[in-house]
Amino acid sequence: MRRNFRTLILILIIVIVSITTLGIQKIDMNGFERGGDTLLGLSLGLDLQGGSHLVYQAALLDPETNQPISVSDEQMESLVKTIERRINSSGLGEPIIQILGNDRLLIQLPGIRDPGRAKTLIGETARLEFKHRITRVDPEAIEEITIEDVISVKADDWRADGKIVSELTSEDINENTQQTVSFPGILVELSDSGSDLFEKISLDLEQSLAEAVASSQTGDLKPPDVLNVNIEGDEVLRFTTLGGRIQQIQDSNRFMILLPTASEDVTDTILTSQEAGEKIGSSPKLSFEIQKGYIDEDIGLSGDDLDSAYPSQHQGSGAPIVNIEFDDRGTKLFGELTTDIYAQEQSTGQRDQIAIILDGEELISPVVQSPITMGTAIIQGSDFTLERVKDLALLLESGRLPVPIDLIQERDVDAILGADSLRKSVIAGIIGLSLVLLFMTLYYRVPGLIAAISLIIYALMVLTLFKMIPITLTLSGIAAAILSIGMAVDANILIFERMKDELRIGRTTLSAINIGFNRAWPAIRDGNVSTLITCAILYWFADQLGASIVQGFAITLAIGVMISMFSAIVISRTLLRVLALTPLSKNIHFFVPYLGDKKIKDQSLKK
Repeated sequence: MRRNFRTLILILIIVIVSITTLGIQKIDMNGFERGGDTLLGLSLGLDLQGGSHLVYQAALLDPETNQPISVSDEQMESLVKTIERRINSSGLGEPIIQILGNDRLLIQLPGIRDPGRAKTLIGETARLEFKHRITRVDPEAIEEITIEDVISVKADDWRADGKIVSELTSEDINENTQQTVSFPGILVELSDSGSDLFEKISLDLEQSLAEAVASSQTGDLKPPDVLNVNIEGDEVLRFTTLGGRIQQIQDSNRFMILLPTASEDVTDTILTSQEAGEKIGSSPKLSFEIQKGYIDEDIGLSGDDLDSAYPSQHQGSGAPIVNIEFDDRGTKLFGELTTDIYAQEQSTGQRDQIAIILDGEELISPVVQSPITMGTAIIQGSDFTLERVKDLALLLESGRLPVPIDLIQERDVDAILGADSLRKSVIAGIIGLSLVLLFMTLYYRVPGLIAAISLIIYALMVLTLFKMIPITLTLSGIAAAILSIGMAVDANILIFERMKDELRIGRTTLSAINIGFNRAWPAIRDGNVSTLITCAILYWFADQLGASIVQGFAITLAIGVMISMFSAIVISRTLLRVLALTPLSKNIHFFVPYLGDKKIKDQSLKK
């Protein structure tokens, strides 16, 4: 009796702990967090609360052959940790991340409301670089355009209506009743190859000028590229031109390069077309140079040298910014860079910048007002929002991905569909459990009632384990849980049938209970072990094939089967033993099924 009493205390503790755990929606004790806003605080899968199902492929390429190469297990584990840290810290929810095969990654995001932001956080590499932007660059000769490419060079005027003045006809002049503005320039005719190259140079200059104008509107200083034109004729003529100052004439090989005017800051020489023509003479030699507006020098300072990054707002403007703090190495490099730039500006007037580049795209290129030696700085951008700086700080803080990844499969489940599936699953579970309890009680009487109580305790234990481990519950998982209820009932039926046989041969109730359990145990053990082996096989194949639905089914069924053995062998057995010591055990008909009751009566009559 003492042993039964200790087991009863254990069962009571299990029931109290289970009810308390399921009754508290969210558990948070010393950093141990479980539960949430879902049913009973359980972790629900995509098919029960909606969300995103993403499969990524690691994309490592051999730099020489450009062929995929194998990814190490350490790289994949590091990839999982980095992505998990990013998603957890973003507040988007807790991801379910699983490695599939050798180089694929399954990421499930149950209950997520912003899948686009999640995919951005998962896939971005967040490669942050700090470069020395040198704004005084020596020109480089364009050697691809040779002397043979230059067919003719002469001075002329270019009208605002796109016509060359020297080529105007009397009809053209008569058509223009109003005065048309003209600009002095150099008319150049090139070979086909030279023309193609010069056209590309012109387009590049226009793009550089457009970027410079756009950056100036955001407060940045981004000098444009310029073209140096050198003409050696009767006299030397050199001038500089910007993007937009080169006009191609009707898709021909002829280009008008406009001369500088007094309104241009880059003016080296201000000439009329007549003065330029006198300098050029009859047989000039033409050459070109490209002078970059800036070059970015790599100094070895990157996001790997950050100690921390966090979102904030600028004290003056209130604009969203990212505060960064460098580690010891980063502090040293950043301090040396800002000190050199500031000293150079003070001595030569050359105002270099710091280019801050994220994933190959420039964020900002600030000037240095004074040396920064304390290892702190800010990052700001014209398109920064509060959410953007939060995500950017998170990406920088978590580090870049150890290997690049490509999204190869995506599936989204609507939250409404998930809620409907959950409601129907709960109803199915309640109906199924109720019918089983009703059948067991009506047919097996007192043992059936004990089995019903054991099944209720079993359900509490299963749900508690699902919440505390936690196990992500899916539709397949619910099906497995309901199936495991059948396994638990099956164990009880085996025990009760053995008890009935013992009672028929005249044993006492307590003796029949003990012998019935002992003789039913091998069958229960073998049946459940075979089920666990099947679960292990299902799990292994699901892990190799990436079938998360099958994997969830296997895990849930295995847990249910193990707890069902505990509930049948420990809980049901203990409760029946206690009842066998009460006066109720004297009425043997309460402990056998209805048909078994009749057989016992018939046998007693024969005696």
